[in-house]
Amino acid sequence: MDEKRRKSEKSAEPQKERICENLSFAAKEAFKRLRTNVNMSFSEKEDKCRMIGVTSAQPSDGKSTVSLNLAFSLAELDKRVLLLDADMRRASIHSKVGFERAPGLSGLLTDASSISAAIREYKSSADETRFSILPAGEVPRNPSELLNSHRMSALLDKLGGAFDYIIVDLPPIGAVVDAISVAKHLDGMLVVVRENNCPRGLLADCMQQLKYADVNVLGFVMNGAMEGSGKNYQYGKYGKSSYYSNYY
Repeated sequence: MDEKRRKSEKSAEPQKERICENLSFAAKEAFKRLRTNVNMSFSEKEDKCRMIGVTSAQPSDGKSTVSLNLAFSLAELDKRVLLLDADMRRASIHSKVGFERAPGLSGLLTDASSISAAIREYKSSADETRFSILPAGEVPRNPSELLNSHRMSALLDKLGGAFDYIIVDLPPIGAVVDAISVAKHLDGMLVVVRENNCPRGLLADCMQQLKYADVNVLGFVMNGAMEGSGKNYQYGKYGKSSYYSNYY
């Protein structure tokens, strides 16, 4: 048992280094730029909860890590933030922060859980930054149908009254239709692309699907990019940034 625990803790360390207060200075600054660009995408005159989806064209491009760090960065502004894991097939948010997977979203959509039991709080170990997390819950038999249900719509309406931002971590567009099902409830969508990893044709198909669904795409987040590439820039001694945003 001790050996199993040590292996588990060892495998969790790389994830821990890539999230929230554990990020490098350059990575934190990259997410602050992303936060600023996201906020500039909306009118400041509208006093309402902003619901922002985060997806990708394919698995393993880092959308869940981006979702988590964006939620943390927004919470640093003393905003009420909820990170909702809607990738019920391959949920990962809970494991990145050391929470249990259930109760969670699937339980709320099937009346198996209560909101008070399902939502948990993440608190920074470095300061007072905190935000709420709604894990995905147990894997349901019909995730697409649940996400496209009236219950999902009603749940988002209810949660919207309690938070300033809701960040929704969604499945990849190229894998399943789940993200498109939720997109109609969102104010905007971010598309995460890992540098030198996502095939051009797959990304083009992803964007075509979002266009057909009339989704408000806020922009792209290039993940795993080295400083100096694209619109990112060198920042002297602070090293390399893992993330940057590119908007259109």
